[in-house]
Amino acid sequence: MTESEGTPCNYRDIPTVEATPENIADYGVMFGERAHKAGLPIPFYKGSVEEGANLDFQYRGRAVVRMARIHHRAPEIIWLERHMHMTQLFVGLGAAPYAMVLGKPNHDSGADKPDLDNVVAFRMPPGHGVMIHAGTWHDFPMAIDESVMVLTMNSSEVVETLAATPEPMELDDGDVYKIDVRARTGTVPKVSF
Repeated sequence: MTESEGTPCNYRDIPTVEATPENIADYGVMFGERAHKAGLPIPFYKGSVEEGANLDFQYRGRAVVRMARIHHRAPEIIWLERHMHMTQLFVGLGAAPYAMVLGKPNHDSGADKPDLDNVVAFRMPPGHGVMIHAGTWHDFPMAIDESVMVLTMNSSEVVETLAATPEPMELDDGDVYKIDVRARTGTVPKVSF
C-alpha cells in the first residue's frame, strides 16, 4: 500500500478478456464483422448489401459524432464515468485492437461508485465497436499496441461539459458523472495486456 495526496491506495489488476457479444452483454452491445446482426430488409441492393439491425443509440439533446486518436498511456485507471441519459458508442477504425475498460451499471442499487469486482478491460478486435448501456462505468478507450482512431457517438451535453472543464477533476454535471477512482475506492485498477 502506498500513500499519495493523502489517500491510501491499493493497486488492483483488472482482468483483460477478448471481447465477444456474449461476455460484453452486461456492459453494452458489441458490433462489427464478428458481431453482425441481420436487420431491415431494404430492397434496393438485394444480394450485395446485408443491412444490419438498428442500434438503440439514446441521448439527450443533440447527437455528436466525433473521432479521436488514442495513443499508448499508463495502465492505471484514474477516472471512470457514467451517463444515465446516453448509450455512448465507441468504434475502433483501422487494423489495430483497442481496450475498453467497463464496469457494470449499478445505479439501480443507488451506488455512486463502480463495483471494482465487475470492472473488466475488454480487448476489442480491429474494426469493432461497443454501444454501452446507460449507467455503464467506463474509461476512454485505450490503445494496446499502436495508436488507434476511434469514432465516438455522444450527446452535445456530455461533450460540452467535458470540454468546459478547466482541469482534470470529478464531475457531476448534467449527464456526466465522473469520479476519481482512487479517491472514491482507495484502489487504482490497472490494465495488463
